[in-house]
Amino acid sequence: MPGDDEKTTVEVKEGTPAEPRKGGNKLLLMGGIGLGVVVLGVVVALLVVKPMMSSSEEAGSSGETTVTTAPEKSKEAEKPKVKKAKSTGKSESFVYAIKDIVINPAGTGGSRFLSVSFGFELASSQLAAEFERRELLVRDALITIMSSKTIAQLTDAKQKEITRYQIKKRLSQILNTEELTAVYYTDFVLQ
Repeated sequence: MPGDDEKTTVEVKEGTPAEPRKGGNKLLLMGGIGLGVVVLGVVVALLVVKPMMSSSEEAGSSGETTVTTAPEKSKEAEKPKVKKAKSTGKSESFVYAIKDIVINPAGTGGSRFLSVSFGFELASSQLAAEFERRELLVRDALITIMSSKTIAQLTDAKQKEITRYQIKKRLSQILNTEELTAVYYTDFVLQ
């Protein structure tokens, strides 16, 4: 019949389940895996990294006595500590700590950072008092020297020794003393 439209009929049987969408299951699986990775990262950070960070602050030599001032209630970070090192016969020395200097190395455009702490071996308690009095100048010198270094200089052992010498020389100039006997890296994290 010319002009009649053909009609198509589709027969649907009752009781047959519709096919499940396969894309939804994959999305749910990937979301579950992603959530698991995030939870695992948080657990590792809390149980592994945080205790490691705090244990490095607590580590110290046995036989050392701590000489500190009473803690002040202020916005400042933890005060540096002056420790009296073991007496080795003729003279005694003191170690002054400056912690948590965070800088961006030269040439990184702010995409990398270095967290570093120092210990300074001093020949007298008077120099320890001078360090404490002029701490802001000392921190400024440390930040200036460390932020002028490139990643290559910060990771090379020979360059670290050169940097240690530069720090010792600069701080001796600032404090106008020759009683600064050694500079130690007590924490060095490059990200």
